[in-house]
Amino acid sequence: MKTLKKTWNWFGSKSSIIAFLILFIFASIAFSEKNLMSFPSIMRLFNKAASDTGIAALGMAFVIMIGQIDLSVGAVLALSGVIMGIFGQTNPILGIVLGLMCGAITGLLNGLMVTKLRISSWIATLAMLMGVRGLVLLITNKSPVSIKDPILRAIGGYRIPFLNNTNIPILVVIFVVLTLICMHISHNTKFGTSLYAVGGNEEAARMMGLPVDRTKILAFVACGVIAALSGILSASKLGTAQPNAGDAWETTAIAMCALGGIKLSGGEGKFSGAFFGAMIITIINTIFNYSGKLDSAWQRVAMGGVILLSIALQSEVFSFKKKNKEEVKEEFNT
Repeated sequence: MKTLKKTWNWFGSKSSIIAFLILFIFASIAFSEKNLMSFPSIMRLFNKAASDTGIAALGMAFVIMIGQIDLSVGAVLALSGVIMGIFGQTNPILGIVLGLMCGAITGLLNGLMVTKLRISSWIATLAMLMGVRGLVLLITNKSPVSIKDPILRAIGGYRIPFLNNTNIPILVVIFVVLTLICMHISHNTKFGTSLYAVGGNEEAARMMGLPVDRTKILAFVACGVIAALSGILSASKLGTAQPNAGDAWETTAIAMCALGGIKLSGGEGKFSGAFFGAMIITIINTIFNYSGKLDSAWQRVAMGGVILLSIALQSEVFSFKKKNKEEVKEEFNT
């Protein structure tokens, strides 16, 4: 019993898990003809979540944990896919390595601008977004880059054989394994401890002797590498690297983290929250698509409302924590 409780606490993000289960059960009942409870349907949901920003959201969680933001995620995603497509024609391994290096370098530059130049992460990553987007357009001449190597084309769409003639998309496996790795890092490493400490109170973390600047830089590098991985997998699955790939994905990644209970001011949240935040957005989009009665524009309005509500609930205004007598007396005197 204690082991089960310890595992549940380690996994965390209880509210996001419950929210996803409620939405999933509702969708399964409301659209029973779609047979959402079947294994292939569940795999399609997970595959869609992984394909549509889910993996990138895990990277964004690193940066949000330290109270920062990264607006260059979508642009880095596009650049890595293009670089992989171009150099992968010569050597697939070289293409993948260079694609991941693009993410590491852009993340490093973002981290250095924030820590050494003291530029706001909003401004630094916005500048990176614009610069990288322009670079992608120059490299591709605004044209898609075809993924010709058969190995690279197979990576994103590969399916692992499972029981009873069913299979599991490789993107789902990567999504789950990467989530578990991120959770391990946050719970069992000094870097993970530093993430929460820096995000919770940067000055206190500095006084404790924690490497604040290094933690910030590593968080941005991790975000960049994971965004690059997402771009590589996306280009591989589609068989082409689009210069406009990942457009506005950074906002969706932020929304997934917020829905998963990761506090945007930093210091609170779990990587499993980003995972289930991605699943929540996926199931909501699935409900909208299955209903067929809501225009796509109104779907965006509804999704914006859901995201705004989730962020508002993180505010102290909605805190229902009981105040002690001293706090009430102090407010009254004020």
